[in-house]
Amino acid sequence: MSMAHGGMAATTSSSFNFRTQQYVGNRPTSPTSPTGLVQLEEPNFMKYRKRNLSFGSAIDLARVHHNPSWIRKNIGMKVCIRFTPVPINPAKPDPEPDNPLCQCGKRKFFHEERFHNNFDPKAPWKSETHTQNSKTNAFGEIEFIGAAGAGLGLQLRKFVRVNHDIHPHTMLQLLNKQWNLGTPKLLISVTGGANNFHMSNKLKSVFRKGLIKAALSTGAWIITGGSNSGVMKYVGDAIRDYALASGNATRTNVVAIGIATWGVIDQRDKLINEKGQFPATYRMDTKNRKGVLLDPNHTHFILADDGTIGQFGKEIKLRGKVEKEISEQKVAGNPDVSVPIVCVVVEGGPNTIATVFEAIMNGTPAVIVAGSGRAADILAFAFQRAPVVERQVKDAAGNIKKEKKTVISDSLSKRLAAMLSKEFGDAELDTHLTRIKEMLDRRHLITVYELGAGSDIDSAILHALLSANKGSVQDQLQLALTWNRVDVAKREIFIDDRDWTKGDLDKALHYALVNNLVDFVRLFIENGVSLKDYLTIAELTSLYNEVKERTLLYELLDKHRSKTTRSLFDLTDVGKVIQELTMDTFKPLYLSRDFKKKLNEAREGASIGSRETLNVGAGILQTESTEKPKRDFYNPIRELFLFSILQNRDGMARMLWEEGKEALASALTASKILKSMASKEADHDQSTMMKLHAASYEEVALGVLGECYANNQDHTSLLLACEQKNWGKSTNLNLAKQADNKNFIAHSGVQKLLTEIWNGKLSDENNYWLVWLCSFIPPLIPCLIKFREDEIKNGDLKQRKRKSTKKKQSITQEGSYNVVEETNEDIRMQDMEDATIQSNLEDNGDAEVNSSSNNTNDTSEDPLTKEKHYHETADIDITNSGQTLSWWQRFSLFYNAPVITFRHSVLSYFIFLLLYSYIILVDFTVNISIFEYVLIVWVGSLYLEELRQIAQGEANSWRVRFWYWITDYWNMVDLATLLLFAVGIALRFFENFVDYARIILALDLAVFYIRILQIFSVSKQLGPKLIMIAKMMVDLAFFVAILSVFLVAYGVASQAILFPNGSSFQEVISGVFFKAYFQMYGELFLEDIQGNNGCSNDLTMIEAGAPRCAEYSTIGVILLAVYMMLSNVLLLNLLIAMFSYTFSAVQENTDVYWRFQRYDLIKEYFNRPAIVPPFIIIAHVFFLCRFLIQKICGCCISYRSGQMTGQHISDSKARQLILWEAIQSDDFITQERRLMQSDINKQVMTTGERVEDLLGKMEELFADPETGMPSRALGLLGEKAMEERLNRLEDQMERTNQAIDWIITSLRDHKLGSLEGPPMLKEIKPREVEENYTSESEERKVPSTLEELGMTLHHKARSSPYPGTAIGRSPVPDEKVPWEVSFHFYKPVSYTHESILALPHFADIDLLKYSKSERPMLNFNMLDKSVNYDRVSFMGHYNVTDGVPQNPRGRTGMIGRGLLGRFGPNHAADPIVTRWKKNSDGVIIEDNGEKVLEFVAVQRKDNQQWAIPGGMVEPGDVVSATLKREFGEEALGSMEKSMEEVALLAKKIEDLFSNGVEIYKGYVDDPRNTDNAWMETVAMNFHDEDGTSVSLLELQAGDDAQGVRWQRVSSNIRLFASHQAMLRKVAELHNAAF
Repeated sequence: MSMAHGGMAATTSSSFNFRTQQYVGNRPTSPTSPTGLVQLEEPNFMKYRKRNLSFGSAIDLARVHHNPSWIRKNIGMKVCIRFTPVPINPAKPDPEPDNPLCQCGKRKFFHEERFHNNFDPKAPWKSETHTQNSKTNAFGEIEFIGAAGAGLGLQLRKFVRVNHDIHPHTMLQLLNKQWNLGTPKLLISVTGGANNFHMSNKLKSVFRKGLIKAALSTGAWIITGGSNSGVMKYVGDAIRDYALASGNATRTNVVAIGIATWGVIDQRDKLINEKGQFPATYRMDTKNRKGVLLDPNHTHFILADDGTIGQFGKEIKLRGKVEKEISEQKVAGNPDVSVPIVCVVVEGGPNTIATVFEAIMNGTPAVIVAGSGRAADILAFAFQRAPVVERQVKDAAGNIKKEKKTVISDSLSKRLAAMLSKEFGDAELDTHLTRIKEMLDRRHLITVYELGAGSDIDSAILHALLSANKGSVQDQLQLALTWNRVDVAKREIFIDDRDWTKGDLDKALHYALVNNLVDFVRLFIENGVSLKDYLTIAELTSLYNEVKERTLLYELLDKHRSKTTRSLFDLTDVGKVIQELTMDTFKPLYLSRDFKKKLNEAREGASIGSRETLNVGAGILQTESTEKPKRDFYNPIRELFLFSILQNRDGMARMLWEEGKEALASALTASKILKSMASKEADHDQSTMMKLHAASYEEVALGVLGECYANNQDHTSLLLACEQKNWGKSTNLNLAKQADNKNFIAHSGVQKLLTEIWNGKLSDENNYWLVWLCSFIPPLIPCLIKFREDEIKNGDLKQRKRKSTKKKQSITQEGSYNVVEETNEDIRMQDMEDATIQSNLEDNGDAEVNSSSNNTNDTSEDPLTKEKHYHETADIDITNSGQTLSWWQRFSLFYNAPVITFRHSVLSYFIFLLLYSYIILVDFTVNISIFEYVLIVWVGSLYLEELRQIAQGEANSWRVRFWYWITDYWNMVDLATLLLFAVGIALRFFENFVDYARIILALDLAVFYIRILQIFSVSKQLGPKLIMIAKMMVDLAFFVAILSVFLVAYGVASQAILFPNGSSFQEVISGVFFKAYFQMYGELFLEDIQGNNGCSNDLTMIEAGAPRCAEYSTIGVILLAVYMMLSNVLLLNLLIAMFSYTFSAVQENTDVYWRFQRYDLIKEYFNRPAIVPPFIIIAHVFFLCRFLIQKICGCCISYRSGQMTGQHISDSKARQLILWEAIQSDDFITQERRLMQSDINKQVMTTGERVEDLLGKMEELFADPETGMPSRALGLLGEKAMEERLNRLEDQMERTNQAIDWIITSLRDHKLGSLEGPPMLKEIKPREVEENYTSESEERKVPSTLEELGMTLHHKARSSPYPGTAIGRSPVPDEKVPWEVSFHFYKPVSYTHESILALPHFADIDLLKYSKSERPMLNFNMLDKSVNYDRVSFMGHYNVTDGVPQNPRGRTGMIGRGLLGRFGPNHAADPIVTRWKKNSDGVIIEDNGEKVLEFVAVQRKDNQQWAIPGGMVEPGDVVSATLKREFGEEALGSMEKSMEEVALLAKKIEDLFSNGVEIYKGYVDDPRNTDNAWMETVAMNFHDEDGTSVSLLELQAGDDAQGVRWQRVSSNIRLFASHQAMLRKVAELHNAAF
């Protein structure tokens, strides 16, 4: 598999500009693919069908539309067009000689006849030259038959056959538009074993869960090979298990794309259909398989076709290109982040190592699943055992810096070679070792997941991606935000040693708020984000402008914006929406005068839609000290809370509610807004969610209220009654009523407040009958009635003064809330205020909290030190001011108390009824009496009172006021009485209509009597009964509707049968309705039906007045019986059942209903004038005059408005109260969390998870559940603590055995043992001591200059293992390398490769197989004419000992020749072909003022390392010829070219090589060197100065080179052997950069 893409695709731009998230590609609208098929853009078929439909990452396979024409036009396949027969093998004759096999894998007859003739049949078959593109004939859907889970509704899977070199952009269009997959947030490429392999049950379970969790939590795609075997099967099983567990196999959130080779899959013929298969039947239970099966649990399949059949791996390049193309896309919703990609490695073979190597070299992080076996375990072992050391290095400028580097010791290399050899054999052993070493140099891209490490695989995957992107913390944070993985952010980013400066997290916070990432917002706040600095007018405006379309909030904002010419939303639009959703008396901050002024300042010279320009002139809206920083919002949490509530974001809003202040007001406001939104939301599901969300805030408000009430009842009443200036300048009491929170209103704390409002200033200590007495005898009021200010006794005056002195020393001054009898709680609150008022001034204050300039009771001096009279207020005043009441104030406060107003109104109403009854019964004549005039005036005053109620209603607009008024039941009764009275009185003035007037007025009087029922609502016993009556009236209305159907049905049928052809309309109506209705109550009219009423059929008698006789009396009686049964038995019992249900429902909540309606009664009499009708008209005249004065003169006289205006308190007391409320709110939240933690279900779940985790660890520690053997992960990579314990136990046992052996020996020497001697014991093999791979603290230095190359000791020639094998050399310390130094314990390993022992033409005979005396002597140190080979060393004369030469550089730890053919020097030639590196304009590139060189580099097949092209000097060849030959073969691929091409190449090479410069000539520190054979080379530089020679030729790898390219000459490039030192000399020669 190829992972060919460039590194971590996660870049960060300078800012988040989320409103301009339009990705504009750089491709043409209709690109042309390499296949030649025109790529057409697909029309946008997917439209949002529903406003509130949420499109997530879920994949509904049944809804994906089909567009076969697009696929046929843009996607092709490969067809073989040049039949090339397979070479005949005599050992294996072709079973079908008449139908030979083509090299493409298909028989001749499967080719079209026109393709049978091949003009060059000997040319090797290649897809590029032997195939052509054709429209694909296999696409559509697959229905898997016989797959596990197929019976549970396994859905159809998408598939398509594509040519392997298709343009990846076309594939991206297929995925995004045709298959509607969108863009992933992460790409997980799973690679590993293609064959079935064993994995422990625990690791298998963890792998499945972790992979699915990673895909679900990040919105990732999973890409595999797609077959039903190996790791692909494990991935498929994981998807299947998730689908079954979620209970919806038809809809999955996991996208798994399988990219496989078309020519190797089974049942290909069933997939072929030029029009597409919808669906194609694919059987999983087939027996005669001709290929690999596709995995049924993958969601999509891409089948790569290169024209071959039966050849694996043809999808590798396509997979790499597709992955790269996807990784270059921008993540949806975050234009600054490209799709990251990670490679997950499970088990695998040698190709897996190559795949991981390519991925890491391209910058793709890899997660190695340790314990899964083979390649994964080897890579994990190398990663964990290779130490990282820190050393000092010089950079290009010569500065010394510290660098961490992974050290691969010889012992570790030897161990890795042994593991590779055991698993994969010796083939390409050196290549694998080289790849592993290069991968470890980039160990930051490698993450090893080990079972039992304390985290899941999904965490390891995300850790790998963040580790690979360590350069930028912001990039890491964006990735974590994109995945919505706050756990990863906490573990990887928000670490203890990282400090965040101001503004670092602002962009991330913006993204989290827009995308509702609750945990991230909480994390940012915990890590020091200042919301006051972050949230500006510009930022908040930006947040609202990113509200998603087709949502309720967007529609509401758009409705208000449409009234203006603005293109973007404004905060004034938000304010209007809030006011619309609450009530028009709610005054949002955004509509206040001060805020509008600030908003206008921000608009000056800037567009309100720009976040950068909006932040101008940001200042506070509250008058503060000029030294304080200017901020737009002093309580930004409130603004963000409203932002979350308006979008119905439950989690975000709840978190902000917990972080904010004013818990009651915020919760009640949220409840009201959500209920209003629910009523406007058309989608039922969304509306239900909003109602549930609103109910949750009603519950938390109730909980906080309970906590406050339990702590201090007086403070609770004050909290409910005072004006919440930060929340629409309303009160908590009014907010609860507007939100229809019955349970909140019914709470004892609210009822206590209502009682206090009901009593006004009257003390609770007053006697009930004395109050009645004073109502009739006003002079007794000053003597007998106590007020709140009278509750403190004169004996407590001194104590009050002492407390007052303490208050005077505090920071703030008490206003109207002067608590005279101060409790301990008051003192504690005052002390708390003294300590915290300054620090909490800004936190608890707000733009709307200004000086209480309108506070009528705010004083600067203590009332006890200087006596002052009480100042009356028209608003709620439930406090004890401690001030003196004058005699006239006592009268005023007594009669203004709502309870007194109610009593007087009741008395007045009864007098009114008596007067009305007297007139209608006794004195209603043609002449109007004085009493009647009084009655008219009285009712007129009632008219004016109703008008006053409407005029002084809560709302601002007349329309809303009238609506609130008319929706009240009792107001509708009042309207009926007044209208009837008006009609009656109007008729009263006409003599002919006096009787009609009497009737109407009598009916009106009856309604007036019914109005008395409202008085009963005051009673706790009678009030609920009225509620029952109201509820039952609704039930009765429904019942009458049902009854009317039966009544009309019977009446019409009965009249038609008994009295057909009615002559008069009155007779028909009477028969249909009158009789049918009264028959229901028992008046059966049987005599009329049976003809016993003196009826007659004579028309004359009928005309004379006799009743008609019924014609079919029998049928009439039967019909009556059925009607009576239905009406009296069925329907009346239904009515009784309905009433019983209503009674039970109301009875269960009697107290709640009564307490809730009590609010309306108290409010009505609180706002009602104290004067009773008919004298109340005086108050109405006063109100009118006051209104005119206010409008004309502009002055305002204090008066009671239509709502119970809040209690006035000082600003300091308000902040103190907010702080106290916050403390109680925190206590409630803590208690709520404690209850959740103590929940038994939660405890059981937590305990179960802990037990499961413990069992898993024990299972992994001790045994494999299937084999009973120790786990492979334990033995190879596992728990170090357990391994150390076992080692210590073995050591102790060994010591014990040694002691026992000593005892036995001692007894035997002293002849004290048994005569039979010691028993024969089984020999125990000693434990192998684990090698310490970290002992070598520094890697041996590689020569980087020619001087070092000539003087330093050879190091690579002593490295282990020997290339291509797992053989380790004998260790040779540096000081023992020279032959002159004695090394008595030197025992070199003897090794010569089998290919050398086979005596090829370039190899010597094996001298070591002979004894020293019998060894034949070769012509060393001279030209050996017998083999035409020069054995002279460039180093000079070398020693020959015992018939074999000695390496002139010293010992290597190995004798023999290894992979070298000659004893002694093995000559090579290395041509260094260079040119100047130029840009696209042909200008030479420079680095720090020095030109940049390029050289031709080849990639060796044996070890994958890049090197200078070169080779061995053949017998009889000269160096110059070897240089030309090797360059042509390795770099230009001359061995694979035609004769004409070879001749052209030869001429170019001859021209280039005519002038060369020798760079180096001598010994090469080569890993193939031994004590008896070594490499020597001549390096020549051939420079193409003007780029007209070899620069014009196409480089092509050939011979033993795997790849070739022009590579920059640089010190940062790792090269084979000592080639880097040679390139340094070349750079110096040309004065080029290095």
